[in-house]
Amino acid sequence: MKYLFGLLIVLLVSNCNESEVEDQPDCTNIICTEEYRTITVNVRGKDGNAVALDRFTVMVLPNETDITPDWSDNEIDLMSKNGIYPLFSDKYSNTYRNKQIEINFKGYIEDKQVLDANYTVGADCCHVFLVDGETNLIVGDL
Repeated sequence: MKYLFGLLIVLLVSNCNESEVEDQPDCTNIICTEEYRTITVNVRGKDGNAVALDRFTVMVLPNETDITPDWSDNEIDLMSKNGIYPLFSDKYSNTYRNKQIEINFKGYIEDKQVLDANYTVGADCCHVFLVDGETNLIVGDL
């Protein structure tokens, strides 16, 4: 009987797991779609027209790590014409896999900051996604 009780204690102790590793999905057997996702912000004036920013920045908070991509002149012209600017894309899906982070978007016109918005974004095994934050931004008093 003592041996049975001792064996039971050993089994119970061996099943206890004090590992501090978070339960993360295993992405090795996941099949992802071929699409490339980008979360964007839509910048408009009070009149509803697209606003052309002279520049914008995207920073990971709280360290303010700059993740603003470099864009060609043609891409910048298209963004300015449509008032649609990239916030977070699948470029970062591996870096921030299975995490949620805080990021900040700032927009500038003639070196004056006209936008300052915070977002919570994340990435799963395949793509990025928006958790929180307003993607339709209005610039007042241009």
